[in-house]
Amino acid sequence: MLNQVTQKIKKGFQEVPIEIGRFVSHQYPDFITNNQLERLQDEVPVFMFHTIYPNLFKQQLEYLKINQYQTLDLKTFIAFLKGEVELKQPSVLITVDDGEKSWYEVAYPLLKEYGFHAVGFLVPFYIKEKPESAQGKSWLSWPEVIEMEKSGVFEFESHSYYHGKIFTEPKVIDFFNPDYPNSLGMQTPWINYQGSYTNQLPLGTPIYENAARLKGKRRYFDPPEIRETCINWVKDQGGVEVFKRSNWRQQLQRVYQEAQEQNELADYESEQEQKEQILLDLGPAKNHLSERLNKPIEHLCYPWGQGSELSVKLSQEIGYISNFWDSIPQRSTNQKGDSPLYTPRIKDDYLMRLPGAGRKPLWKIFKDKLNRRAKTIDLY
Repeated sequence: MLNQVTQKIKKGFQEVPIEIGRFVSHQYPDFITNNQLERLQDEVPVFMFHTIYPNLFKQQLEYLKINQYQTLDLKTFIAFLKGEVELKQPSVLITVDDGEKSWYEVAYPLLKEYGFHAVGFLVPFYIKEKPESAQGKSWLSWPEVIEMEKSGVFEFESHSYYHGKIFTEPKVIDFFNPDYPNSLGMQTPWINYQGSYTNQLPLGTPIYENAARLKGKRRYFDPPEIRETCINWVKDQGGVEVFKRSNWRQQLQRVYQEAQEQNELADYESEQEQKEQILLDLGPAKNHLSERLNKPIEHLCYPWGQGSELSVKLSQEIGYISNFWDSIPQRSTNQKGDSPLYTPRIKDDYLMRLPGAGRKPLWKIFKDKLNRRAKTIDLY
């Protein structure tokens, strides 16, 4: 538990230079940085949520209501980008990623109460067949998803099938251990050498430089001999007991280096293999969601907000008409004439920077952001 909290605080502070970089490179819209703005500049900000917290979400919805914002559906949002509709009041798009249980328990009733709408980007691989009761964070079930879709409060689209990451470089950044972050129990295809998708790896497994599957980098196949040497060393040393040592990383690093000297480095996937694997993430998500929800699936949100030109091209080929990212250098907001394939989003932290009564100063946004990161264990 303590290590998880430490990881959370560390992650929070790691975000600071990233946020500063986005401000310096003008990747945030003017309403965030300009205190003098009294209205949105003919734009529709897209906000991204993950886990929904009751008090905070209610406060955010109340802010939208008091200041007479409307929440769009995807059809209207795309029509706005194409210049096909005129918006009569300031508008935002609320998006929520992954498929966490709080959507049903918290977001759904609050959105209904306020008469607002949201888009849920689902990872279908993790959605349960039946509702489950669980302590802490857990996944939605298909009956819950279908209920919310039919209500019109939520509409659901694709967040890829696996939400996977891959190794991309032969540089070890850590070893799998009992405290390795595992947000939402997501099964991440770190290895996939046996055809399985899991991040519950054998203890001692080397973790290499990695990136989102859809980011456009080719996958590095880690050397199985080196991997097995590290795993077996941990087993021989007592398994989980090894990680109680203060110097376990240094010891395991030496084991890795010795094994590396005796084995050749592995290879990368080919460009053709890369395309095939990306399509195996995009296509099944689209088809599965379409079958479950009985509607066409046309919108893709990139896991971790990280896409690529290759992923954009392949997504178009199989029928996606929009791609949602994190912040991107191409543009900071969404206006008429902008391509739906490069839709930037802003973290929900900044929702109350929208022009209106009760607007939060930027310093307060950052303070609240860091406080929340420190007080919660969630890594999302």
